[in-house]
Amino acid sequence: MASIQDLKSQISSRGGLSRPNQFMIELPSGDARAANVLCTRVNLPGKQILTHDRVIGMERQRTSYGYAVDDVTLSFYTLNDYGTRKYFDEWRSNTLDEEGGIARYKNQYAKDVKIHQLRKPIINLGTDAGIIRVNVGVGGGSVYTVRLKDAFPTTINAIELSNDLDGLVQVSVQLSYTNWESVSSGQGWIQATGGLGSIGTFI
Repeated sequence: MASIQDLKSQISSRGGLSRPNQFMIELPSGDARAANVLCTRVNLPGKQILTHDRVIGMERQRTSYGYAVDDVTLSFYTLNDYGTRKYFDEWRSNTLDEEGGIARYKNQYAKDVKIHQLRKPIINLGTDAGIIRVNVGVGGGSVYTVRLKDAFPTTINAIELSNDLDGLVQVSVQLSYTNWESVSSGQGWIQATGGLGSIGTFI
């Protein structure tokens, strides 16, 4: 049985424990930088190997024939200019010409999206800008990055409005994509992180 010292040694030697609030998203051009700061939630995708059964004699085996991936959901705080909602509305409108009833080719609207899991910086300097807290850290950077290939928004969820005085408006978007892969982040040890999400500086 592992001791507390063994556990501490493993954590220290591998840069500490990963934190779910240390992340960054890279969206296609547009209002992408604001979306990075305002992103409150995103999931790193998984992948399922599809199999079928093969019987050889009395033995039953599973063999692979493909893969399946789940959509990725992102949530954002919404500012009074509704910039993030408008960003995804415009992206969605590029997938379909609703007035003309024409579906566009996928290479006209599908874009790559990156999701970074960041490490907690060794040195962290922060400041408040209204409801957003901005930190500049040294010793951070990305520890795991995935690239969603040919992603595009398939669902922009409804925004619920209410009489709640303390509530904040959020918009959730579901991205579909062809496949994902783990890639090198290209990030150095300096990044900026926002209290409502994360943004990154590539160095």
